[in-house]
Amino acid sequence: MLFYQYVQPFVEAGGRSSNFSFNRQFIATAKDMSENIGRDACFSRGVADPPLLLGGSARTTNLQKANHATKMTEASHNGATSAAKPVLVSVVIPAYKCADYIAATLKSVLAQSFTNYEIIVVNDGSPDTEALERELAPYIRNIRYIRQENGGPSSARNCGVREARGTYVAFLDGDDLWLPNHLANQVKLLQSDATLVLVYSDSLLLRDDVPFATAFEKNPQAPPVTFEALVLETCTIGTSTTVASRQALLDAGGFETGRHRSEDFDLWLRMAHRGGAMGYSVAVQVCHRVANGLSCDNTAMNQAQINVYEKLLKTLVLTPAQPKLLRGKIGEMETRLQIGIAKDSLLNGRFPQALAAVQQANSILKSPKLSVATVGLKFFPRFFGKSYRAYLQYLEQRESARLADFCTKRIRTGNSNGAKIGYEAFAEIANQADSWVKAGK
Repeated sequence: MLFYQYVQPFVEAGGRSSNFSFNRQFIATAKDMSENIGRDACFSRGVADPPLLLGGSARTTNLQKANHATKMTEASHNGATSAAKPVLVSVVIPAYKCADYIAATLKSVLAQSFTNYEIIVVNDGSPDTEALERELAPYIRNIRYIRQENGGPSSARNCGVREARGTYVAFLDGDDLWLPNHLANQVKLLQSDATLVLVYSDSLLLRDDVPFATAFEKNPQAPPVTFEALVLETCTIGTSTTVASRQALLDAGGFETGRHRSEDFDLWLRMAHRGGAMGYSVAVQVCHRVANGLSCDNTAMNQAQINVYEKLLKTLVLTPAQPKLLRGKIGEMETRLQIGIAKDSLLNGRFPQALAAVQQANSILKSPKLSVATVGLKFFPRFFGKSYRAYLQYLEQRESARLADFCTKRIRTGNSNGAKIGYEAFAEIANQADSWVKAGK
């Protein structure tokens, strides 16, 4: 909410005309991101794997299944598209419990330097629909608005893809923001290589509206982007940074509608398995809130990722090496899951449960550290618990120091304490971050 308040002065009623000065203001700060795109990009021609097997017509049913849409309002925005005119990019925004952020999200799309797009907002049965529609009202002539019964993020995105008129689909969560040259950069990247079916970029991560890292800093990328790289997480795709071929999304079967976590990860893996080439830009082009939505539950996310790997083992025609790769990641994720359970149990004084989880993790990983933890929990559980709490306090102090460095040295925002930032400050942050990422700092 605080972040939205900083953006509120820019969120005024009106059409495209009120965006021009806003757009120019941020294009100037982000101009480096539109230059030397070839130098900033990493491409990967995917290896053509055997066809995807999902059983019967499952490949198409995810996107061809009719959603119950109760309301749709279509309109075009000046300088972008009209209903009769073809568009190149369809921006799909699933909206669920994001009334506090949606206006700023839309403003970041309307501020794009690239204008050949349409905006599709899918209200996925959000409980804050009244507030959401109040925030959408000033933009209703700029968007295509769809209301449907709640079906989860997969259903909402599939609805948007199905309704899309563009050659490409750009995904954006209802609480995230784009830098003004995001679409221009990603479209240029896609058009530079006809084999590319998906591109993504780096993003600035926010926790409680405070920037704390970039996505590629947390997860360094190691090209090429292949099925194997996605499985091993040496390449990680942020959904709000993604622009993909609509046809490739359809061919891969779309998002699995029964899946509420890791649904995007599952689809990217299926697209890569089909041989689709993927690439990325190192430019920081998106602002992503990591603590909002379903993805903030690490335990549930780990379990969801395990479920994706297990499903792929059953449904894909794999090379001889790929099953071993998937089983190895299942073991790794199960270890992460058990360690998470152990930490939570330890902090809440549930020592027997913590011990059982550590023993389960150690049976997979065979780690000296976990062996020491097993001894500590078995013979000195309370002392071990106090030691762990002290260790967490040390980590918090170290993280506070790192965050201060991130906000005041690496990325100069004019905010000495790295406090809450608005969209203007984000544009500056993203531009600065892009510079030091390129410099290898």
